[in-house]
Amino acid sequence: MKNYSVYLFALVMAFALTSCGGGEGYIKYPVDDMLAKTSNDKLPMSIVLYDMDVKGSRRLNKYKVTTNLDDSVKRKTITTQWLRVSKADFARNYDNMGMEIASKTMGANGQPKISKVPAPPGYANYVGNQKYGQWKTRSDGTSFWAFYGQYMFMRTMFNMATYPVYRNSYMGYRNNYYGRRAYYGGTGTRRRYGTGSRYSRSTSRSGYYSSGRSSRSSSSYRSYRSSRSSRSGSRSGYSSRSRSGSSGK
Repeated sequence: MKNYSVYLFALVMAFALTSCGGGEGYIKYPVDDMLAKTSNDKLPMSIVLYDMDVKGSRRLNKYKVTTNLDDSVKRKTITTQWLRVSKADFARNYDNMGMEIASKTMGANGQPKISKVPAPPGYANYVGNQKYGQWKTRSDGTSFWAFYGQYMFMRTMFNMATYPVYRNSYMGYRNNYYGRRAYYGGTGTRRRYGTGSRYSRSTSRSGYYSSGRSSRSSSSYRSYRSSRSSRSGSRSGYSSRSRSGSSGK
């Protein structure tokens, strides 16, 4: 366990060092580093956007990283330091506070499988997966996802006690969003997940919504969209697909 903690600390410090610098220039997306540097024996892995801020010309993100996610004994969760991201990557994930923005799992072929399509925590790999649970039907006919006893800790981890996942809405995600575009469970101000949603506000532990970070991030995002729109002549210059992150593999 001590060696594992040293590994996680070294990993976070490496990301922090690569995030430092002066002007914008080229800034490597720290999520790509995390995915690449996490070995197969630490899978499955989940990366959640934990916090955002803007300080001068620097756009910063914090991430909640969980390794060995489906093992209650080996599971480890850390919150990274502030890591610098590019303007484009900051804007790309602005809508995704509290969302899983990347995951790395072992595929059926025995090879790592990476996804960078934002989704509510648990949706992409665990809900609907019969290895971890099953759909149960209530007396009113509605079906909801229930984890098996050994995976019941996921119910708390994904905040599904307060925000249960119903089969009808999940199948809408699976059929129309999974692996292709971000899913927020609604539209506009009625989104169930993502930045500004009730889910995000009630589960955030970073103080984002009660601090100036929220307004600074919003201002930076709007400025970026405006500049993209001016250059491209489009409404935002940033397609819904690109804002959802790169497609999964």
